Amino acid sequence: MIDKLNTLAVYFKGHTRGAIAKRQALYSLFIDGLSVLVGLFYVPLLLDALTQEKYGIWLTLTSILGWFGFFDIGLGNGLRNKLTEAFATGNYATGKKLVSTTYALLIGIFSILLIVFHLGNFFLNWNSILNTKTIDNKELYVLTSIVFTFFILRFIVQIISVIYLADQKPSVSKLITASGNLLSFFIVLLLTRFIVKGNLILLGTIISVVPVLLFIAVTFIAFNTKYKKLKPSVKSIDFKESNGLINLGAKFFILQISYLIAYTSANILITQFYGPDEVTVYNIAYKYFYIPVMVYSIVLSPIWSAVTDAYVKSDYFWLKRTLRRLNLLSLLFVFGVVFMIIISNWVYKIWVGDEVVIPFNLSLSLGIYVITIILISPFSTYINGLGKLNLTIYLTFIGVPLYMVLAFLFTGIFDNSTGVVLAILSTQIIGLIAEPLQVYKLLNQKAKGIWNK
Repeated sequence: MIDKLNTLAVYFKGHTRGAIAKRQALYSLFIDGLSVLVGLFYVPLLLDALTQEKYGIWLTLTSILGWFGFFDIGLGNGLRNKLTEAFATGNYATGKKLVSTTYALLIGIFSILLIVFHLGNFFLNWNSILNTKTIDNKELYVLTSIVFTFFILRFIVQIISVIYLADQKPSVSKLITASGNLLSFFIVLLLTRFIVKGNLILLGTIISVVPVLLFIAVTFIAFNTKYKKLKPSVKSIDFKESNGLINLGAKFFILQISYLIAYTSANILITQFYGPDEVTVYNIAYKYFYIPVMVYSIVLSPIWSAVTDAYVKSDYFWLKRTLRRLNLLSLLFVFGVVFMIIISNWVYKIWVGDEVVIPFNLSLSLGIYVITIILISPFSTYINGLGKLNLTIYLTFIGVPLYMVLAFLFTGIFDNSTGVVLAILSTQIIGLIAEPLQVYKLLNQKAKGIWNK
């Protein structure tokens, strides 16, 4: 036993890129495990605190507001790649300019967005948007105003997480998010158990405000300790640096938009076709099947920036070896998802009881969809880390219209949200073919034209 423990300790020791990635994956395993548990417990807590319809309204509302988070035009991901390059070369002066400029751009963009939203929100009929009559439109106006404001502020203050990601410390980024969610959970739990139930405005405020306050505290501490060299300042704002950020960020932005349409709009389509109740059914099944994706993302979380670092240093041996190992791991996760499909009805029974009934065809379609995500994830991570996004962007111009057409066709065939899932799945198949081929060409230095852009 001692020998095994010593061997395990050696496996995680060292300061090499691989050793750091292994340690970060191990730390993230614990943190993401906590996040999954909090997410699972949040479902019955909010269902009990609200109603199935109100919970569906909350899910749909957060999906709609999630659209606005993409107005950072991909600056977060652009900063991640550019800052990783600065870390790899030890150029902290450039790093400080990148951080300062990103903050300046985001504050400018989101300030305008906040003003436009609050001017227009007064005229929006949220009862029609959310397809509900059980909540007064004035209440929905107050809720959306509060939630949207802090949702947008979060996209500015969470830049500190991007810095930790660029420094190949994704576990710290995950810890900040998990801590905010856990704190929100306990506050909601206490309020619903001892003070009030059914107050959607109060619950929405807590869930929105607490993470923002935590990010602000972490930002202040980090910039006065570990990342003092990167502490943003007005003098360090250099809009010349914004050219590289915006060019790379714009590519990520296009991909984020496709993600927005494919995933976030699912709740909107389901609400309009089947009503808010079906949104709850879909999201419970989605949360269950998304667990292996979250677990696999723990492994992949340190890989993105590690790939950028290795590519800057031309370490193709590490890149190829790591990809082979990730592909083998993907197969293990696929078997796990198949098992999850088989036991899905039993799990739902234990988790939410008889309050929500989830059809097996929805579970099957979500399971297959998750399998495609797992198989493609290592290649997507490599493409993101390498910054070679043009091919993926062109594919989105095919995938997004295809998804919308199929979503409308399939919803006429199925009497639940299965049709929407199958529409998303259809678009995944395109990337499952193209992305592995692109990564193969890049790692063997045979990529030309669009394959290398």
